[in-house]
Amino acid sequence: MVTFKEGRLPDWWREFQALLQLVPAPCLREHLPDRTRRLYRWIEGLAYIDSEGRSHTLNALLCAESSPAGEGTTFAWLTDLPLHRQTVLAVANQGGRLRSTIENEGFNVQKNSGLNLEHADSLEWTKAKASYLLLQLGHLFFQLLEKGSLLRALALAYAKTSVARLWGGQDKLAPRLLEALRYFRLPDAVTEPACRISLVADTS
Repeated sequence: MVTFKEGRLPDWWREFQALLQLVPAPCLREHLPDRTRRLYRWIEGLAYIDSEGRSHTLNALLCAESSPAGEGTTFAWLTDLPLHRQTVLAVANQGGRLRSTIENEGFNVQKNSGLNLEHADSLEWTKAKASYLLLQLGHLFFQLLEKGSLLRALALAYAKTSVARLWGGQDKLAPRLLEALRYFRLPDAVTEPACRISLVADTS
């Protein structure tokens, strides 16, 4: 599932918009508890030939959202998942919106938190994949550190606050962790096999 934007595939976007005008149905309306309204419209079987001559057939889904204040936002996605009244909400909320969350909370952190995702480590594809795998491992460790119960308990005991307020985001945690590894000897108990790292849901 990918985000569908006018600027990325302009010809396909124009075809999609034209078909929506010609085929007003199918559509589905959703009313949220906060009075936000969503109108879902979709077209199946859009044909596309890419720059390498390969043929693709995908479905396009559009969500026009209006807030109680009258502000409007439009989301659109391309997918090979079937679209009908029984699947549209799941595809949009568990597919399209979840992808946006991954991009915003995953790739964005990897780009802007000191992990330097955009840095060109190598022109060879195999080495680039290996570099990104290491970056993902680093990101995973920082999530375990930031979201784990040990650091949260320390922040509460030390300053009665959250990890983010005490030490900052992941870009602040990395240098602090590096300095700790440089200047502080880990206690022998840390090297014992009885050690577990787990995630705890953040309710703050």
